Amino acid sequence: METTVAEHYTAMTERMEIFGGDLLCCHCGLWGPETTSHREGLIRANETLAQGLQPGSGKHFLDSGCGIGGTAIWLAGRYGVRVTGVTNCEPHIEVATNHAKQRGVAHLVEFHHADFMDLPFPGASFDAVLNHESFCYAPDKLAYLRGVHRVLKAGGRWQALEGLRSGAPLSESQRELHANSQRGWRMPPLEPWREVLDAIAEAGFAQAGARDLDAEVLPSTKGIRDSYMLLELFGPGRDKITPAVREFTEAMVAFDQGLREEVFTYRFLSGTKPEQ
Repeated sequence: METTVAEHYTAMTERMEIFGGDLLCCHCGLWGPETTSHREGLIRANETLAQGLQPGSGKHFLDSGCGIGGTAIWLAGRYGVRVTGVTNCEPHIEVATNHAKQRGVAHLVEFHHADFMDLPFPGASFDAVLNHESFCYAPDKLAYLRGVHRVLKAGGRWQALEGLRSGAPLSESQRELHANSQRGWRMPPLEPWREVLDAIAEAGFAQAGARDLDAEVLPSTKGIRDSYMLLELFGPGRDKITPAVREFTEAMVAFDQGLREEVFTYRFLSGTKPEQ
């Protein structure tokens, strides 16, 4: 029987803590002209996610699908913003909370076990809601975005970094790439970015956007793919790779290939809740 999303990522916990080092990031990096390392790419991705939000003291953000807390902890440490994180993986609450204490931001962050399809917060609670490669797990994108719209303050922003489909037809081999990504990440099918853009507007957001970041993410997905291939061929301890880690990484390899074949895309998604 296939494991649930929560079970899968519970099994991934140790690898998630290793992948991003002190940043605790389990997501793709973004590379610009001056990016020289995996770590710099991860920081640039965090900075991109926060673009335009004017984070700082007095602001309250929601990290929706927060994992082990890397993005929330980084935002609090970098900008002094208050961040609430939610995850459906209950063991990650303790992991994220402990890391926040170790990094001196426990007074700014808190983590909740919850289903982000039913956000357990009053309306107009947050200045921004963020999804860092977690929006893909929403089984009903429009319903999720309506929930986000509810908990945002007037003028608040939803922003996400996410892999999507380009909208190009899939060949048989590309359908297999898609299936491998779904299996390794335990996610629903990726949706075409234009359909997501329509859902953002239908949920009540203004200024709906879907900026193309394919060129910036490809060095990161290639690096992960190449590292995995080297480990598989020559790495010591490759026989000790857990099934969860293997499936997750194979999903990244498939996504990288789909990006190169232009059937997948990586986008900065955004929308603003109108003032009135």
